[in-house]
Amino acid sequence: MKKIIMLGLLFMSSTSAFATTDIFTALDVNEDNMLSVQEVKIDTTLTAIFTDLDNNKDGFVSKQEFSVLQQH
Repeated sequence: MKKIIMLGLLFMSSTSAFATTDIFTALDVNEDNMLSVQEVKIDTTLTAIFTDLDNNKDGFVSKQEFSVLQQH
């Protein structure tokens, strides 16, 4: 539960590259440097945009693909 609260605070607090990396790291529970649809299900917005973030359509979101969120 604490991880969920921290993740929510990170999403709301900043869009810097550091914060985006922290969010990615928090979501990447299996630490493979890729986010699966299962890992992002914690957040309905990320679930909804997962396919859009997955630019190469490999079924995963890399750190580079995830970094576009800091631009919004």
